[in-house]
Amino acid sequence: MNNKYQYIIVLTMAMILISIPVAAESVDLVINGQQVNQDLMVIDGRTLVPAEILSTYFGETVIWDRYKDELRINRNKFKVRLPLNERVAIVNTEVIPLSIKAKLVNDKAMIPLRLLPKIYGGKLAWQASDKTIYYSSNQIEDIDINESKNKFQVIIKTDSLPDSELQLYHQPQRLVLDLKNINIGDAKDIIPLNKNIVKKIRVSQYQVNPASVRIVADINQMSSYYLKKEDSKLILEVKSKNRIVTSSITSDYNLKRPDSNSNLNQKRIVIDPGHGGQDPGAIGISGVEESKVVYQIAKKVNKLLKQENFKTLMTRGQNEFISLSGRAEMANRWPADLFISIHANSNNLSTIGGTATYAHWSASKKNWALAWYVQSEIMKRIQIEDNGLKAANFAVLRETEMPALLIETAFLSNLHEEYLLNTHDFQQQVAEGIVAGIKEYFNNENN
Repeated sequence: MNNKYQYIIVLTMAMILISIPVAAESVDLVINGQQVNQDLMVIDGRTLVPAEILSTYFGETVIWDRYKDELRINRNKFKVRLPLNERVAIVNTEVIPLSIKAKLVNDKAMIPLRLLPKIYGGKLAWQASDKTIYYSSNQIEDIDINESKNKFQVIIKTDSLPDSELQLYHQPQRLVLDLKNINIGDAKDIIPLNKNIVKKIRVSQYQVNPASVRIVADINQMSSYYLKKEDSKLILEVKSKNRIVTSSITSDYNLKRPDSNSNLNQKRIVIDPGHGGQDPGAIGISGVEESKVVYQIAKKVNKLLKQENFKTLMTRGQNEFISLSGRAEMANRWPADLFISIHANSNNLSTIGGTATYAHWSASKKNWALAWYVQSEIMKRIQIEDNGLKAANFAVLRETEMPALLIETAFLSNLHEEYLLNTHDFQQQVAEGIVAGIKEYFNNENN
């Protein structure tokens, strides 16, 4: 036989063999630490697993609709449809593309292994040494509620700590917590409360592919909120307004604070130089680092405040890094009367410049008064553009329990302002403006 035809026959036979589904008897699957005693199937490098593992390992009710040739998973939180011989799964109304079709083999429904993390979160891992695929799902185990007089906690227990994103929304006021790469599990859809601080908790499988859960706390009243992590638990903490409101989050004057009518030498000011340590912040055109110049300004502010008999506390040393939540916690524990964070700005356009003072977007009138006094006194002393007062959701403004400001002194991306920021005279003028604004605030807060 001609060698050319021999080659074609061999190639054809190889292609036929490759296209035949192969039981992956030499490959094992472990789901959440349990060995799966079912045969896997590999087609074109893609793994299929028996649909019955959804019942065995995830407690799902799996229905085979012979008339429509599709598998269905019906759960209160979501419904999944898997049409056989189509490269899609429909979860509620969302269509998820699949790399391989679900199949019926010897009257056994086989589904793509990679569908599992799309629905149940978690991750797949291949261990070559023992030829085993490991899958660890991630689901919410429970959501607990804990409430005291002025504090409300939502405690979310999970298989593994997920990435998260927390946002505050208004009209109506609510906190929205998105958990990434996780399944809702058996958590309740709605937790009615009608409590003093939070009136209702809503939970939903916000999306799949990737799996995400959304938890919404509908707020009755709130002064501050905070998200913290403990082992495999996320704790959303909300504090009430049953205190004297003086900032975006409030000042708790019954926490050993000096009386508001007392002398200035009883007032406690936290000065927070931005960034630090391994975090240089913005870097100017000629290489001036934000962390260095704002520390120099903060030291001058600290010195001037002490000369005015204020009690002061710096959040960091010259080459020290402190997390944003750590800075806020330091001020809350002292406890401080004011929190002043000092930064330098940056922009892609080198022509942009100026000074701005930020307060939290839900700051009180007194907090905004402080911002106005400080911004005005700084602008009296320096000759750059006045960018005015601005609102933001910066962590140090959101998590501090006293009137709090973040001052963007000037732009390091502007060559002239970078030069100014690195000079003693400009730093001193900014520091004097900050201190003068603080004094004006205390002199007028009870008027």
